[in-house]
Amino acid sequence: MTKTLAAAVLAMGLNVACASPVDELTDLLSGHDAAKATFTQFALSGDGVKAEDSSGHFVVARPNRFRWVTEAPFLQEIVSDGDYIWIHDPDLEQVTRKPATGQNNSAPAMILNGQIKQLSERFSIERIDRNEGGTALYELKPLDAENSTFTRIRLLFDQERISELSMEDSLGQRSMLVLHDLEYDPELEAGVFEFIPPEGADVILDPGQ
Repeated sequence: MTKTLAAAVLAMGLNVACASPVDELTDLLSGHDAAKATFTQFALSGDGVKAEDSSGHFVVARPNRFRWVTEAPFLQEIVSDGDYIWIHDPDLEQVTRKPATGQNNSAPAMILNGQIKQLSERFSIERIDRNEGGTALYELKPLDAENSTFTRIRLLFDQERISELSMEDSLGQRSMLVLHDLEYDPELEAGVFEFIPPEGADVILDPGQ
């Protein structure tokens, strides 16, 4: 190994060693403008009892646009066009519309949108495990625990792609989101973040509108 190459390798190692967990998460989650995946979601009670699974797919893109479709056990669509969030429950023939402002600042939405700087203002961020197999585990804890929905959030990465999101509340109940076939910066269909209420559906406006 030449001295130049050795110096470069050592410098790379030093940069990795000195990178903060916030910097690492920024690199992992902020290097893309859009993402899509399928998902499985389930809840665990404090004593480890598993609740019913749900599954579906989502597409998310900056700034603050997403389409989240739950396919089973029942169909539901949640769509944000950046201005409004539309929640469509076909079984109820009902659509609820809310302003997007202030609604997309939940921790899961911020994570999927790569808003790590904003996350670091509300959570401490620590890497608690990383191995040579390409997996890394990060833990987020609220800086203001009394006013936070979650007491702990864990993010599991596999080959630098987020694969699991675990959220725990003050009662010890956990919500698990497992991602499959995650793709960054996919080709997006025209109008994927647009929503037009279906004919005959009741449209309910958020009281704040």
